Amino acid sequence: MLSFKAAEIFRLGVTSLLVHPARSVLTMLGILFGVMAVIATLAVVEGIGEKMQEEILRMGTTNIIVQAVKPAQSQSTAQSSGGARSITYGLTYADAERIQSSIPHADVIVPARRINLTARFSTRQTRAEVLGTVPWYQETYGLSVDRGRWLTPIDLHRMSNVCVLGSAAATALFPREECVGKLVRLGSYTYRAVGVLSARGKRSKEDANSGDYDRTIYIPLTAASRRFGQTLSDRSAGSWTTETCELHEITVKVPAAEQVRPARRIIEGLLEKFHDPKKKDWNIQVPLDRLEALERTKWLFIVLGVSIAAISLLVGGIGIMNIMLASVTERTREIGIRRALGAKRKDIVSQFLVETIVLSSLGGALGVPVGILLAVTIPALLTKAAAVLGVGGEAALTSLSRTIVTPSAVILALSTSVLV
Repeated sequence: MLSFKAAEIFRLGVTSLLVHPARSVLTMLGILFGVMAVIATLAVVEGIGEKMQEEILRMGTTNIIVQAVKPAQSQSTAQSSGGARSITYGLTYADAERIQSSIPHADVIVPARRINLTARFSTRQTRAEVLGTVPWYQETYGLSVDRGRWLTPIDLHRMSNVCVLGSAAATALFPREECVGKLVRLGSYTYRAVGVLSARGKRSKEDANSGDYDRTIYIPLTAASRRFGQTLSDRSAGSWTTETCELHEITVKVPAAEQVRPARRIIEGLLEKFHDPKKKDWNIQVPLDRLEALERTKWLFIVLGVSIAAISLLVGGIGIMNIMLASVTERTREIGIRRALGAKRKDIVSQFLVETIVLSSLGGALGVPVGILLAVTIPALLTKAAAVLGVGGEAALTSLSRTIVTPSAVILALSTSVLV
């Protein structure tokens, strides 16, 4: 009897909604858009968080990255003579040796030197960052070789003129042919391409020496020092500027995460002792710190996003409340007749409650696929919009190239819609 009564109340509630289909649909839209906003917002936050986490993890949570930084005051304090300026800054081989002797438990010490120049093959050319480094750079940063091979200890020892191309550099110089084994002109020197890396993408924006892994060309550090030296010259505005920097980066890899911060303090002490305190020409990046900061920031954005989306749901709930209030007012005669025929107060309240639950549940159920569809199309939509505007296209593609819809986001959105 009870189940029959409940079924009858449900039937009456649904029938009442069908009497005014336009009003019911418009009422549901508030909940639908609220659920859609919750799912899409959480999907964007989750996608950005995971992409950033992957980038940080690739840098290595047990890595300490020491970078050379050109001091801001170098232009004014540089030695001037006849229109020529000389700037000396950055890290040295002595720094690498001191770090290695002071942190004997370090797995590897990875020095690197950067040179910006034009790479050429036949009639094609491209601007590239040449990175002189050591064979263990690949494992430290998780680079994957697509074709050919990586640099070897023999290449380093012999100062061989060999290079490994990033995927974008290889495509620019060899769009329709195999590059492994071909000779590439780097500045005024010729290098033989021995390998091509798999696509990797940009380095972190927070990296002071940020660049694009895919546009980088890797050569042995010994060859970079011998062929290009430690001093680079640049002519601009009628004057010469020479910059001397032995190393642009030293990466220290320790065995465990708990050893990262003590090792960082040791490195900071060494650099402060042997570098001019007035000329802060170095910086230390710790991916582990950035990973922890990312987790805190991610939760902040989740709370902010859910709060904004919850307001949409609340507005939808207020819309349902207003419609129900109007429905009660216009159906006063019907309610009176039903009470006169013996209907109990709780039966009438139950019918209106059924109507609100059906509206919110149906709106929430429809909002789930719409929210998922929006989350899936957001990267493409933003990329196209940025391309049309002509600004931010690359940034949109990098930061919003992935959205992730999680079951918890769907459950949260549905449960909130029903509660509202």
